[in-house]
Amino acid sequence: MRRILPLLLLLAPSICPAVDKPVPPSEAAAKFTLPKGFSATLFAGEPDIVQPIAFTFDTRGRMWVVECLSYPKWSQDGKGGKDRVTILEDTDGDGKHDKKTVVIDDGVNLSGIELGFGGVYLCSSPNLIFIPIKDDKPSGEPEILLDGWNIKDAKHNVFNGLIWGPDGWLYGCNGIQTKSYVGKPGTAQKDRTFFDCGVWRFHPTKKKFEVVATGTTNPWGLDFDEHGEMFITNCVIDHLWHVVPGGRYTRMYGQDYNPHTYGYMGSAVDYKHWGGGAWTDSRADQKTGALKKEHDDAGGGHAHSGAAIYLGENFPAEYRNTLFTCNIHGSRLNNDGLQRTATGMKGVRRPDFQFANDPWHRGICVKVGPDGGLYTSDWSDTGECHNYDKVDVTNGRIFRTVYGECKAWKGDVAKLATKELVLALYSQNEWLGRQARRVLQERGIGGEDVAKAILDYSWDQDKPIVRNYERQIWALAAVDGLTEDRYLTLRLNGHYSGTWMIRFGVESRLPSALGELTTAFKLTKDAGERLKLASIFQRLPLELKKSLYPALVAQPTDDANLAWLTWFAVEPFVAEQPAAMLDSLESVKIPLVRQNIVRRYLGLAHKDEPTAMLLLSKAIESGKTDAKRDILLGMREAYADRPKAKALPKWSELPLWFGVTADVRDLADALSVKFGDTVKINAMKERISQKGESADARNSAIRLLAGAKTEGLAPLLLTALADEKIRAAAIRALAAYPDDKSAEAILAVYPKLTAEEKADAVQTLASRASYATALLTAVEKGSIPKADITAFTARQITALKDKTVLAKLASVWGEVKPASATRTVQIKKYKELLTPDAVKAGSAANGRTIFTRNCATCHKMYGEGQAVGPELTGAQRSNLDYLLENVVDPSAVVANEYKMHEFQLLDGRVVTGIVKRESAQAVTVRTVNEELVIPAADIDKRKPTQNSVMPEGMFDALKPDEVRDLMAYLMGKEQVPLPK
Repeated sequence: MRRILPLLLLLAPSICPAVDKPVPPSEAAAKFTLPKGFSATLFAGEPDIVQPIAFTFDTRGRMWVVECLSYPKWSQDGKGGKDRVTILEDTDGDGKHDKKTVVIDDGVNLSGIELGFGGVYLCSSPNLIFIPIKDDKPSGEPEILLDGWNIKDAKHNVFNGLIWGPDGWLYGCNGIQTKSYVGKPGTAQKDRTFFDCGVWRFHPTKKKFEVVATGTTNPWGLDFDEHGEMFITNCVIDHLWHVVPGGRYTRMYGQDYNPHTYGYMGSAVDYKHWGGGAWTDSRADQKTGALKKEHDDAGGGHAHSGAAIYLGENFPAEYRNTLFTCNIHGSRLNNDGLQRTATGMKGVRRPDFQFANDPWHRGICVKVGPDGGLYTSDWSDTGECHNYDKVDVTNGRIFRTVYGECKAWKGDVAKLATKELVLALYSQNEWLGRQARRVLQERGIGGEDVAKAILDYSWDQDKPIVRNYERQIWALAAVDGLTEDRYLTLRLNGHYSGTWMIRFGVESRLPSALGELTTAFKLTKDAGERLKLASIFQRLPLELKKSLYPALVAQPTDDANLAWLTWFAVEPFVAEQPAAMLDSLESVKIPLVRQNIVRRYLGLAHKDEPTAMLLLSKAIESGKTDAKRDILLGMREAYADRPKAKALPKWSELPLWFGVTADVRDLADALSVKFGDTVKINAMKERISQKGESADARNSAIRLLAGAKTEGLAPLLLTALADEKIRAAAIRALAAYPDDKSAEAILAVYPKLTAEEKADAVQTLASRASYATALLTAVEKGSIPKADITAFTARQITALKDKTVLAKLASVWGEVKPASATRTVQIKKYKELLTPDAVKAGSAANGRTIFTRNCATCHKMYGEGQAVGPELTGAQRSNLDYLLENVVDPSAVVANEYKMHEFQLLDGRVVTGIVKRESAQAVTVRTVNEELVIPAADIDKRKPTQNSVMPEGMFDALKPDEVRDLMAYLMGKEQVPLPK
């Protein structure tokens, strides 16, 4: 029922009218709403800074800010840059900057910054660059460390979020539209690393680039908690993700670069920071800054930028290890708790922390400063990142939020003695610990044996602190000081830091670490530790994988993230030694992994296919029921896009039809159809007519046989029309068979059909020119109500491209016109009709009937209907303007994943629907009433359209009272019973 709007952040300024000017910088902080005891001040504002897109702090506690003037006209040739890197310093400790130094004023496409190793690292699309700095000025030419970051297709998905990780690597994020081929300058395309959305890292001295994890949408915030767990914040879909190296996470659209991923790990939250519906509806009022209550209560909006896990010493204890992120639409800071789960971490909804109360406020970056204060940059504009035409480059602010009295930090970490740096590693001020670790890393490169100093640290000094072996291990790894001897010494002394030592030891290929890893795999039952072990497994050499694989898969789990990460670890192994993997199926205790092993195995080009198939048959024959089920599920997925497949040896004799559960039998039947097993196919044909069989079994037989276009099925389907238990399946299946008797038979039983069955019947009759002619003739004669021909059906009929049928459609039903031409007039017309009193007087019960007939084929509401388009239960249905905009002109703006495709088949059938997935063999299409796998060989023509799944002109087929009743139902707050 609703138009699918752009799944990113902003409409053009014409829809988002600008206010004359923002709150003056000097007054902005005073308008903030904060919890009791907190206060905010303006650290810096225009004209001293503008467009503050990113910032960081140096060893002296000074803030380095990127002022991005490139946006929105990103430079495509790397020339003419005007972006700045500016140092802001608070010399008198009053919480406000009083000294400004411009370090760089010719930057290009700058979007991220971090300091270290004598210079500044910058995201400067398409390059990651390093500029040496001395005395706050460049002391050499920029060095391109990596190139290939996509700027051509970028709008706001540019790579960003630089931050030093606990391991001494430089981490960053990248967005889904920025499909990049990253490598060192001069690297051939074939040797580059493809990367779009997710997290990456780069080693500052080894010059290595790695993809850490893939997925999400447009992550623009990354931080680590006190135990080194990684979190990112994200726009559009879920806002918070606990990232495990090697993870592949849910994406907004598209597929992971690895075609054998098969599925994804989920986010860290089960709640959202906005009320649902159209994201445009969650924007604050441009004059008052107010949000609608449903969004205000939830947290503001779906667009998040920046991530800061509070690990300072100024805020009250309740905020420690909680995450702050800028909610752009909500003009506020969200605050999420971080809670450990069985296998990782999850977000916990906490009250929103900071409200700007300024409609121009656009938070971008948030970090904990040296003093323990929370610093937030404000882009300060009326639009967000979809504002490609015009931005106000004269504004920008950075705010400092503190609790009570907060002393400014003074000093220079870089000038501390090495022993002092080691002590600083364990500070409760995480900023200090991170700076100390990086400075130690730099000194180690300079030749100093800082690893010895890290190991010599005395835990029993005069002023003892909490022992934190994790920080010791991080520092050793960062300075590349974890040797075999040191690893053994630490273990002998009882030092333990979870899997961190194992992870770093494995990366350095230390024998003791590899041995300990083997023991951990065999003995560890803790699901959280096993998740980390599965992550480490991905980095192992093949020989060690072989020995550890049995232990990796030996523990059952019902945790989806652990199951998927285990599969990601196992997947390359299937191709490396397929026969051994198949032989191990019985010992694999994770169902999803077992299924995917079979699926991947069957996708391989086997040199000895007969032997391979025989191995699979033996696995089925010897396996228990659960193993049989998983093997069959894997086979089903492997063959999903193939119209036919080669049967396993002695298929019909395998123990799959007796002494097993019903779902195993159904899976075996489905595969029998793929295999062309005539004995099983004939048995399924007979089952259709056997009323003693269950309705589920008979409907399943119809669906499976029709999907394969089994010969001789059409007469059985025509007979099945008289049986109310299976006639719905029969009606849908008849669309696959070009038999003129079908239209006549369906029309004959039409008066007896339920509303859902009538919708199926109309859809089948609209699939072929001859059927459509019969359908329209029935409407002309009055035997089928005109209202039963929905706008979607009319659009399906136009796709037949038959002049005679089109003329009859225009005569009987009306002409299908583009909604955009009459949008304004139509909306005005229906707003006059649908006054609050008129809608209140409407029959919501009758509206539910109309919804079932016209809308439920694509949308779910209150748990009923089909999931072709978006779920409507949580949409902004109380807003008449929103509903009318989406119903009247649904194709005005539509996301790619909801655009319709038209398929002309060789047998004359036309299929219109959304492409769910495709391969060289077939295309899987979701229509309004079923999901079809269309063999590529059956497709005559294929045409992508700009149309939404939501058809235009839906109201045109309804009477005014029906429109009113439908809107009464849609705008209601609860489900209503159907009319009697």
